[in-house]
Amino acid sequence: MARGEGWCKEMKEVTVNVEVNGVDEATKKAERLVEILKEAKTLADELASVEFEIK
Repeated sequence: MARGEGWCKEMKEVTVNVEVNGVDEATKKAERLVEILKEAKTLADELASVEFEIK
């Protein structure tokens, strides 16, 4: 039998309802992390442009 033969040729639609706990909180934390990383990059850029004098 060739690959695919014997399989149902009719497509069926299936609806699945799922509940995932903690996604909203994880999303908020990820968004906060992005903001912190942007701030860290800004601070790093500012520090990189500072000229230090070593005596």
